[in-house]
Amino acid sequence: MQPVANGSAVNLSASNTCDADHASSPININNNDKYEFDATTYNDKYELDSTPPSAAVAATPNYKQELTETDSLEKGTVIPIRPDQALSNQAPLSDVGKKPFLYGLRTHKHYITLTILLALFTDMVSYGIIIPIMPSIIEHMGGDSTKTGVLVAVYAAGIMSASPIFGMISDKMASRRLPMMIGLTGLLTSTIIFMFAKVYWLLIIARFFQGVSGGAVWTLGLALMTDSFPASEMGIQMGKSLIGHTMGMLGGPPIGGLLHDAYGERAPFYFCIVFILMVMTALGCLIEVRADEALELREFDAELRERALAKGIEFKVPVKTSLWQIITTKRMIAAVTVTTLEAFDLSSLEPTLPFYLRDRFGMSEGQIGLVFIAFTMPTIVSPLAGWVSDRYGAKILCCTAVIICACFMLVLSIENKPLWGIVLNLVGIGLATSSFIAPILGEISAVVRRTGDSAAYARAFAIFNMAFSFGMLIGPIIAGYIYQHHGFKWNCITTACILFFFVPIMIMWMGDRKAKMEDIAMYEREEEERQMMLADVKLIKAERRAAEELNAATLCHPAL
Repeated sequence: MQPVANGSAVNLSASNTCDADHASSPININNNDKYEFDATTYNDKYELDSTPPSAAVAATPNYKQELTETDSLEKGTVIPIRPDQALSNQAPLSDVGKKPFLYGLRTHKHYITLTILLALFTDMVSYGIIIPIMPSIIEHMGGDSTKTGVLVAVYAAGIMSASPIFGMISDKMASRRLPMMIGLTGLLTSTIIFMFAKVYWLLIIARFFQGVSGGAVWTLGLALMTDSFPASEMGIQMGKSLIGHTMGMLGGPPIGGLLHDAYGERAPFYFCIVFILMVMTALGCLIEVRADEALELREFDAELRERALAKGIEFKVPVKTSLWQIITTKRMIAAVTVTTLEAFDLSSLEPTLPFYLRDRFGMSEGQIGLVFIAFTMPTIVSPLAGWVSDRYGAKILCCTAVIICACFMLVLSIENKPLWGIVLNLVGIGLATSSFIAPILGEISAVVRRTGDSAAYARAFAIFNMAFSFGMLIGPIIAGYIYQHHGFKWNCITTACILFFFVPIMIMWMGDRKAKMEDIAMYEREEEERQMMLADVKLIKAERRAAEELNAATLCHPAL
């Protein structure tokens, strides 16, 4: 028996086992009883693109002493490894370098964008698909329009209460996928409850949890997009994913009406369940590379600090930012304002336009749903709006879109228009509102980046989600009151005036082209620093493995 540094003992009589292990080891024992490092074997085994640890360490001043001791080790010497440096929680050495099945596809940016697009579509279509059938459901339970309004408010309350919670949890975990799966599970459960509910209080519970799941999907989906794309592509990629949001929000009512008329009252819910299961499958296959890297950086934080100090490099202390600090930033206030305006604009038409079309043209639920398609068609401009914001900043695009939207609302207020005129106005409003959000999401990412807190993106998007929910909450209430007392004309005029009123805030506080270029430069600097730290982590792990194998080789060949 041979004593080991940690006080335990190892039976060295089983030399065959040691020899078998040594055969694939990069640590060689030559005829002079010296231990040598085989760089070729090490690189092949661990798939390192850089130089082997011993050579890399030689170039690092604070590791020169360690290198000298390692290269001159005699037979029977054991390298001490602290317990906190052991790789027991790492993958086995034989598994290092193996990638999961279809790794390239599951980490591809187009796959990530498509998954978030489907998630946002599913969340919003689950919200909007019951709008045309909700009155009949409530009437069967003996309710009225007041109870319908309560369901709208409960949904908004679910989003506003859940968004900050999911944001804080996700930022602490560094993962977006697991909390999103929890949210989608809640959406599936609430949809099933809504489908089979026979009493009103069950509808309230189902609608509340739909809001909770919406808080998870929106907050974490947008944070995942921010994790996955550089600042120079943020607008266009967000624009692509937001096609799902607008199509779900504005396409939900026509889909619900058509399915209800054609296949019965449960058909819209079956449609939602199918899409929820599709999104859960796609999200389950997705691999969060950025989250894994963030966890590695946290795990090796102490070692990274030591290496930075040894190299004479200033190690940045992580900054902690509160929700209040984020939301009181002028640029964030402008972003929240535009977000609320878009939600208010769209939600103000949802409860009033169907009544207006029914009273004036005698349209059915299915026909009203078809008119709402005029909102959905312009969603294709979202990526284009994002592309423009990536190059010229959010200010010019958002201000122009809000003013255009207000003008179309004024035209919509003109009485005695033909149906085709109403449809054209809705297309114009859809075009304008589709240009709001993609630039705003890039603005929110820039606000967080300037705070220095890289772990605050989910909380920032939680603020965005709360602002959107607030707009969806007050929009139907104000519009419903004005429509009931003054008619559809004054509802449109009021919305246009509100849009015009907030344009000066956007002009003063939103980021322009110069601010966008600064944001991109800041992202590139941060990304360069992050890649350097990941390279250091890779080197630290390689050094630990080399030390462990050298220990194993030493114990297998003790001194006589």
